[in-house]
Amino acid sequence: MLRSIGRVMLVAGGLHTCSALADPGDTAPCPMSPSIHEIPIIEGRMAIGLYNPPANRSGIDIRVPITFHVIRRSDGTGGPIESEIELALDSANSLWSESGIQFCKPGATIEHLSDELYNNTDTLSEVNELRSMDQVPDTINVYFVNNLRIEIGSICGISSFTTSAVQGIAVDNGCLPHTGNPSTFAHELAHYFDLYHTHEPAFGDECTDGLNCDIAGDLVCDTPADPNVRGEVSPGDCVWNGNDQPDCGEGPYTPPVRNVMSYSPSTCRDELTPMQTGRALATLINLRPELVANACDPCPNIADVNGDNALTPADFTAWIDAFNTQSPSADQNGDGVITPTDFTAWITNFNAGCLG
Repeated sequence: MLRSIGRVMLVAGGLHTCSALADPGDTAPCPMSPSIHEIPIIEGRMAIGLYNPPANRSGIDIRVPITFHVIRRSDGTGGPIESEIELALDSANSLWSESGIQFCKPGATIEHLSDELYNNTDTLSEVNELRSMDQVPDTINVYFVNNLRIEIGSICGISSFTTSAVQGIAVDNGCLPHTGNPSTFAHELAHYFDLYHTHEPAFGDECTDGLNCDIAGDLVCDTPADPNVRGEVSPGDCVWNGNDQPDCGEGPYTPPVRNVMSYSPSTCRDELTPMQTGRALATLINLRPELVANACDPCPNIADVNGDNALTPADFTAWIDAFNTQSPSADQNGDGVITPTDFTAWITNFNAGCLG
């Protein structure tokens, strides 16, 4: 049975969290959890198997397209530069590397010049308006903004579930990998594929014995019960120092402090479990099929840089020459910008046999 959870105001690191199941009379929204209206939809989907991992799928990654939007000041300053966006994408792909899902940037970054949006995106309504701007269909629209806030205070990021009325992701500029936060962007992408916090309260408390793991907590059975470890994990050794006592189950909590969907310090979160990635993949295929249909070409450019219709080490030398001269053939990730990350893309294209 679902229990009513009061709103929690946690200020560790200047960020806040809350519960979708707020106290009676509390009408402020809490978009970090499924709402009471979304819960029966999710449970109905589970009952008919929409979140079950696909069987006998090949090992080829689905390359999911992302459209990046950057909010800058009216004079064009502020916000992440292209190399910092690429770092965010690379960091997310590294964390998602065993999932069957990889993310790509098929088009140019969209810039929005507005002092108002840059400085004053500080209510849920304003964040939702932001996430509705200039959306590119059949891609994940991601917005990087300064000073991201909603009614409960500053937040690192906010994402949509498939059940959400507004679709898109917003991330605070200060919570990207180049600022020392390697996991928030990957965390928000996971929400986009209906992964919930490992301490998710919306479906009720998960027992420490795991007997209700498929209907409570984060609905995933290979993530241990989590009391919400926020502020109770030491960043240096990623050890939980809390003493929360479980309401059900045998034995103490052993929360998954390295899981990307926990509220552990961002530098500790570097894991997704097989059941989490299976659920994400099912969500992609069954509930976000437009992203599969619009998946990026695994060969956005060809590894045969010297054009001899063969992939040999000579193509590496040819790529170096193309990079130094900024020739279009050096753009191996197809993002329209030639940077050192294209060398990694060339290796990927070479190994994939991308002759064109």
